[in-house]
Amino acid sequence: MLAIKKADKPEFFKSYVEDPSQKKALRDYILEKEQQHLCCYCETQISGNREDSILEHIRPRSKYPEWEYDYNNLLVSCSSKDRCGHFKKNNFSDFFIIQTEENPADYLTYSASGDIRPIDENRKGRETIDILNLNQAKLKQARRTLFKQLIKMIRAGNLDDCLAYFKEYPALVDYVKENYRG
Repeated sequence: MLAIKKADKPEFFKSYVEDPSQKKALRDYILEKEQQHLCCYCETQISGNREDSILEHIRPRSKYPEWEYDYNNLLVSCSSKDRCGHFKKNNFSDFFIIQTEENPADYLTYSASGDIRPIDENRKGRETIDILNLNQAKLKQARRTLFKQLIKMIRAGNLDDCLAYFKEYPALVDYVKENYRG
């Protein structure tokens, strides 16, 4: 899960509030300036078109209408039906990690099997994983494969030369670099 530093609110944000047809421009801005074209939750690559991404309200607007047009409450997630924003829907909890305000790495860790796990079984990590379905089978498989590749590169001594090729799962890459590098 990405830690996200919000960029300056774009000039056209006021236009978005008044005219929701500006949604694509806002989605593109957030993806490029803040998320490096990655889903804010699962860290998979997304282009930003309507088919592969959604403008996500961290705090659901149905439960928190006062946050609907707060720029800091808006991110972009992938549009997978079995995880992330679509899976989350209007689910939210006081124990949900808000990655614009706190670092997910303080609550989440990884295993070689591809699982994301809460550090010390903390409630924030556990509830966030469940709400977003971050251990969905395809995600676990992709993380497991990447984990194995990174370990091989570390053992071969060429990890630094290859890191530029890994665009997805930057939190996992950072975890492996910090915990497995000799």
